[in-house]
Amino acid sequence: MPTYVYKCPKCGNFDYYQNMNDSPLQNCPTCGSTVKKLISAGSGIIYKTNGFYITDSKDKKDTAAS
Repeated sequence: MPTYVYKCPKCGNFDYYQNMNDSPLQNCPTCGSTVKKLISAGSGIIYKTNGFYITDSKDKKDTAAS
């Protein structure tokens, strides 16, 4: 589930997990004030592998020439 950042005038900024198809929050879950949805940079790309090496995409004949 994506995390969205909202700004409450009383509580400040907070993160909220919700489905992409859900409508944006209108009220703060803590104090009930009207909230504004902020645009955030997100978390970027996370690679969950052992790593990338220079030889991963090379052909065998390319490595023999160098």
